[in-house]
Order: sequence, then C-alpha cells, then structure tokens
Amino acid sequence: KKFIFLVASFYAECPAKHIQIDGCLWTRSKFLGLSVGVHMIGDAIITLLDHDEQYVITFPSAFGRSILGVPWFEMGGKITITCEKTGYIANIDFLQKPFLNGKKHQITGILYGPDKKEFCRIDGEWNGIMNAKYSDTKISEVFFDTKATPVIKKIVRPIIDQDTNESRRMWKDVTYYLKSKQLDKATGAKSFLEHRQRTEAKERHENSLKWETKVNDKFIYY
Repeated sequence: KKFIFLVASFYAECPAKHIQIDGCLWTRSKFLGLSVGVHMIGDAIITLLDHDEQYVITFPSAFGRSILGVPWFEMGGKITITCEKTGYIANIDFLQKPFLNGKKHQITGILYGPDKKEFCRIDGEWNGIMNAKYSDTKISEVFFDTKATPVIKKIVRPIIDQDTNESRRMWKDVTYYLKSKQLDKATGAKSFLEHRQRTEAKERHENSLKWETKVNDKFIYY
C-alpha cells in the first residue's frame, strides 16, 4: 500500500542581514484524550551568508489542550540545532506543563562547542524571557526577550491577486472559520483541501506526471 504525505515547504530571506531560511515539514496528528498533538517532521536550514554557515533546526511538536473546555496551546519535545562547519550543537527541550501545578511554555537547552564541551545553558519561557548561563562565568543573563522584540507585520499580496494554490488563498476558508470559531466548518474545509491534494497527487503518480514548479527550484541570493 502506498502512502501519500502532504509536505509543506517555505523560504524567507533578510537581504539587509544576509540571512536565508528554507525548510520543509509534514505533520502527523494524534488525539490524546482531551488534547490533540501535532508532530512536525522535517527541518529548517538557516544560512548566514557572510560566514558561509548553515544551521539545521528540527521542529518541536504542538499540542492543543482542553479541547472540550477552554483550549490553550503549548509546544513540547526535543529539538536540535547543528552547524556542520563550526561544530556547534544545541539540544533544546520544550517542556510540557505538568498535570498538577507547574508553569507553561518552559524551555531548557544545552549548547556545545566544537570540542563537544558544554559552554552554555538556556532556560525560561520560549514565548517570554529566556536566560543564558555560561560555563566560564557562571553568570545568568537575558539571552532573548520575545516580549521586547517588535513584531513586523507581513507584507503580502491581496488574496484576490494570489494564485489558487498559494497558501493564504487556498486556506482562506479554514482561516475564516477558525477566526469565527466555527470549528466543525473549519475541519470540513481542511479535510476537503487535504483530500483534493491527495487525489491530485495520486493522479499525477498514476499518469507519470511530474509536478511543474512556477519558480526556479534553486534559490539564488541577490
């Protein structure tokens, strides 16, 4: 039996900083009693062009909790950040909230240098303030404060000007139903899209048709 998985890909760049990111992932969902878990499988690559370095990042899982009550969201699981050129490695753990007591959105991490020795530990909230404690100084300091970081709104073309298979246009019904809290209709719209994409992929496979991309599959940085 042949399985067809829907894989999402993405690309972004910051020309001013000479940074690129691209990646791909597919998801696997599972109901966990009063929660639902979405495991994100794949990785992203951040390229620092000025240094000719690439950092490969895996993804944590996402969990929707209390889906029959007041729902809330958290990340969970272990990820890695590695750079083959420099030898630096980071092992990050997104901690799930304990059933009784405990804080939400906690994160811990250990950073290793090219010599495989630990040189820094990270802890805090992944959506708040994260602190770093370096092995040589033993001093803890703010590593990153997400609350103090400005959020820049995306600039996108109006949906009416987008192609039918561009994300915001394709998923506009799902987005609308989620925002208006019509979860049954959102699920139906999502299932319709996924079924259509699987059917189209199956037909291409059966007819030996190759997917034709609309942009160059090799990114060129200017």
